Amino acid sequence: MNIKKGDIVVVISGDEKGRRGKVLEVQPKKNRVVIEGVNLVKKHTRMQRGGRPGGILTIPAPIHISNVQLICPRCGKRTRVRRDKVEGRRLRFCKECGEQID
Repeated sequence: MNIKKGDIVVVISGDEKGRRGKVLEVQPKKNRVVIEGVNLVKKHTRMQRGGRPGGILTIPAPIHISNVQLICPRCGKRTRVRRDKVEGRRLRFCKECGEQID
């Protein structure tokens, strides 16, 4: 997967098109990502014995990874990712500016 937790991404298709956010969670087996402030859903919860009150929570739901694109931290453009081996490690590089992402 070319997107990791903590990356800044932009949604490129769907109802949330154009929204930017930070990746909170990556689910590689399901090919999905959870992005902060994107695809918010309401979840109704019951009161818990430990003292957590019940009510309606607004939480971000996962979206398919093909609907997001990485934002390069150096040039600020949305970009695809190139992977190269440098000193035995596989690193991610921006295809727009060529700079190392991580």
